[in-house]
Amino acid sequence: MARYSIKGVDLAGKLDISTNAMSNLRNSKTMPRLDGVALDLLCNALNELAQDLDQPIAPADLLDYSPSPVASSDAITVFSLTKRRRTKREQGIATGQITSKDVANAS
Repeated sequence: MARYSIKGVDLAGKLDISTNAMSNLRNSKTMPRLDGVALDLLCNALNELAQDLDQPIAPADLLDYSPSPVASSDAITVFSLTKRRRTKREQGIATGQITSKDVANAS
């Protein structure tokens, strides 16, 4: 936004969102969930508001990757649906929310 002199209030107005929502989007420490429609609207609004634009702003221009230290065991559980289900089931058994009989019946 700074590169193309786009003000947050102008972009918020173009997207029909509050200035607080725009501020939260800009200052988020984690990647917000944006579906394809939201991403397309965001890029279109940026392209309309940008000054001295030499090429269209694309979704890839909005991303800045910074690696974070993630333990390999964490990465496995994040991407493994089976492991997440198993962990959730085990937590349910440990807290007494579900019984081992429930688990056997579900299998």
